[in-house]
Amino acid sequence: MKRLFLIYTLLFMTCAVMADDISFEWKGRNKVVQGQQFRLEYVVTGTDNTDVSLPTFKGCTELFRGSSRGTSVSIINGNVSRTITNSIVITLRADEVGMHEVEPATLTVDGKTYKTKPLTLTVLESDGADAASSGSSSEGRSSRGAVVSSGRSSETFTRLVLSRTNVYEQEAILATLKVYTLAPQINFTKVTLPSFEGFAAQELDVPESNQWDIERYKDRNYQAATLRRVLLFPQKTGEITINGGSCEIDVYEVQGVNFFGQPLYDVVSKNIVTPSVKVNVKALPDGKPANFTGGVGEFKLSSELSAKEIKANEALTLTLTVQGKGNLQLMQNPAVEFPSEFEAYDPQVNLDIRSGAGGVSGKRVIEYTIIPRYAGTFTIPPIEISYFDTKSNSYKTLASEEFVVEVSKGEDTSATAVNSYRSQDDVRLLNADIRHIKADAGDLSKHHTSYVASWTYWLWYIIPVLMLVIAVVGLRMYVAANADVALNRNRKANKVALRRLKQAGIFLKAHDEAHFYEEVLRAVWGYLCDKFTMSVSELSRDNVQSELLSHGVDNELVARFTAVLDRCEFARYAPSQSGDAMEQLYQETLDAIGEMETRIKTKKK
Repeated sequence: MKRLFLIYTLLFMTCAVMADDISFEWKGRNKVVQGQQFRLEYVVTGTDNTDVSLPTFKGCTELFRGSSRGTSVSIINGNVSRTITNSIVITLRADEVGMHEVEPATLTVDGKTYKTKPLTLTVLESDGADAASSGSSSEGRSSRGAVVSSGRSSETFTRLVLSRTNVYEQEAILATLKVYTLAPQINFTKVTLPSFEGFAAQELDVPESNQWDIERYKDRNYQAATLRRVLLFPQKTGEITINGGSCEIDVYEVQGVNFFGQPLYDVVSKNIVTPSVKVNVKALPDGKPANFTGGVGEFKLSSELSAKEIKANEALTLTLTVQGKGNLQLMQNPAVEFPSEFEAYDPQVNLDIRSGAGGVSGKRVIEYTIIPRYAGTFTIPPIEISYFDTKSNSYKTLASEEFVVEVSKGEDTSATAVNSYRSQDDVRLLNADIRHIKADAGDLSKHHTSYVASWTYWLWYIIPVLMLVIAVVGLRMYVAANADVALNRNRKANKVALRRLKQAGIFLKAHDEAHFYEEVLRAVWGYLCDKFTMSVSELSRDNVQSELLSHGVDNELVARFTAVLDRCEFARYAPSQSGDAMEQLYQETLDAIGEMETRIKTKKK
């Protein structure tokens, strides 16, 4: 026990001399409903000093103020650190609708002042019942409860919100798919996302901190959350309709309260269709410059040449950097006219862009690798890029600087490799693309064999003709065999009967007596009708006996068929039969048909 006490004493003595970083911040919600009670917490970390100066909370009434203190100790790789946290919790009631700027709170430690981030408090207009219900709601409830507590409404819908609906072609639009609800809880089961036909779409990440927040829409407060964010670039002009998609959700509707005052919920499945949105896309004005690259936005151009003095057959790189805000990834590379004494490679493009609610910004870096082949002084003219400026609604042209390159005579590079440094990855062999003419023809001989005289040539004609003859003969045999209807019925009688008896076996296992006897009767009548080419109108007990006897069937087999027919007819109108009786009848029918097939085949032989 003494050892444990000594360890803790040394631990806290070590922590006391450790210097901690000091932080000062506010926590809580910055969007509330009029009349709702909410909390703001000012947290001081890293010091025991609580000399905090709090601001005045405009538009709100302070109801309660309290404080708390905590200490945490951590040991990482033998380093012991202690963190002290002091919190000041203020309970407020939102009174005035509007946006209220709350000044930062200040903290003074050892002559140094710390401030919190500015706070913009938004108070939304109450729906009427919200104010009454929020007064009794506990502070521990989330902002979601402030909306759903006003009644039992579970209204839920989705919207596709566009940052703008009247744009120029290739101008960026931010599309946000949002869900609004008054229900206490919803679960998504299936989501069909909007289709963006006519647009080049770039998916944006939804922040991990995305949570339910209060939003006022059409004079009512809802809980809203973002489902998807997409950056759109129109690829055609005119009015484009964006299909909003749909989603299937489970909504928890409040049905009342139990004995303890807790809400009772009922889960209802709903299919929500997001309304479509129309966008008017204007064509870019006439008079596009010849060097227009398809850029729409606001851009700047800079250029750089890797060297201005170089030897022949050595590589250098010309870099163009287009920087700004707009459709950088959709722009085309400008046309560059290098001196004819230069060999130019295809440019490499590197994009460094950032996408957000304000559109796309960043830079497009274009690298041209060029190799001068001869000595001399050469000029690379300015490279021009034209784009459409969305601020002035006009075309603007950017130009790089003019470069003068001094090329001195290099070493003999016949059949040697030239490395393309920086951006060029290929390796080129000079003077290796032209080969010498072969002077020696070698040993040549003339062949007189004609392909027409070979067996291979004639087989290409004989084989198709033989296949055609075989196909015609087979088709005629098939037609002749199927022309005799009576013969076909006789041949397939056994298969048809067995198929029907198989269905009867299913009814037997299910103990479905009515359908079982009906199916057995259909199998026997159908078999006799097909086997002896009898019409349906001739089917009767006496006619079947006469027909069977006329075909040489003995009296014993005729009696078995007759017994099966009698038992089926009797069972259809008689009281319920036992399962053993049904099983016995099923087996007797199979045996009778099998015996008939065996005797007919024996007789034919």
